[in-house]
Amino acid sequence: MLEYLLATDDDDFLGPVRSGRYPNVLQPAGWGAVPVEGDGDYRIAVDCMEIEFAWEMPGLQISVHGTSGKPVVGELVDTIARQVGTELAVRVRVIPL
Repeated sequence: MLEYLLATDDDDFLGPVRSGRYPNVLQPAGWGAVPVEGDGDYRIAVDCMEIEFAWEMPGLQISVHGTSGKPVVGELVDTIARQVGTELAVRVRVIPL
């Protein structure tokens, strides 16, 4: 499992996104992700992986379950980070955990 934290550049609290917006914000555009049942505040399946999202202090924790190459996971998480930043109008940084 790979884990990441999305946080703001200035260490202010990031989020949360309204739950009604999760499909638009947390499903990475162009990846064919679909929502699935499971743990976390929201969960998607994409490319033989399940990605779990949980709002924590100070931001959004992303846990990637399943098999895929680390560079692919990095691209996926970067896409989600851009979408979250656009939605919340903040600069988002990705912190590998």
